[in-house]
Amino acid sequence: MTSQQGSKNKQSETASKKEGATATKTNENNNLELDSLFEALEGDLTSLDNEAAVNLIDQWYSSLHKAKEPEIKEIANSLKNLKQLVKSGKATGHEIGEVLIEIGEQTSDLGSDADKELKTPLQRLGKQLSKIGVSLGKQEDREQIEQIDSLLETLEGDLTEIEPEAAQGAIDTWYTLLHKSEDENLQEIANGLKELKQLLKRKTAKGADFAPVLTKLGEQTEQAGAEAARGFKGPLKKLGKLLSKAGQSLAE
Repeated sequence: MTSQQGSKNKQSETASKKEGATATKTNENNNLELDSLFEALEGDLTSLDNEAAVNLIDQWYSSLHKAKEPEIKEIANSLKNLKQLVKSGKATGHEIGEVLIEIGEQTSDLGSDADKELKTPLQRLGKQLSKIGVSLGKQEDREQIEQIDSLLETLEGDLTEIEPEAAQGAIDTWYTLLHKSEDENLQEIANGLKELKQLLKRKTAKGADFAPVLTKLGEQTEQAGAEAARGFKGPLKKLGKLLSKAGQSLAE
């Protein structure tokens, strides 16, 4: 009887050791995956093409989507959303940034309840993802302000010397910034830009034809500037005034 009990104890100890070894190996594998993500995220993300970004997301998603824990499933679902945005090729920096911030927060929350070995790496990863999400939005803002400044330079010059193709290119750039917006005021500006482009394509169009469109665009842009976020307010209001001035000069 004692021999049987001893045998059972040994089996139990062996099973415990195996479970401990498995847990250790799992944590080591998780740490390796996290290290791989850190390495990728701390590099130059702007050099990543869509395919490389999707592969990175897939790598992380594959290790999470079969998990039973609700918190991990949430991260997997967010990664799925991120993949769709990246694959579309049409998502804005703000849209991708918002999802990255969400994943960052979810990862940090997961880290706060994780085992000792994973707590710090997960929280570090969460902060890094949130930081990247914020920076993507700021980078897009800077690019948009630069594009507005470019439009200002164009309008401050002699409008009669602007080549139609260059004007259409400037309109296309501006239209791309606005037409996806959910803001009705910005959508109205986008519609005005579309009308302006159609006029430019008409060989018979005269200055008087452009005047009302430019004046209206100026008023709408100035109004949008008054309601815009810091950084956009000044450039947009100035752009609106220049458009209105250009429209008035063509009407004379």
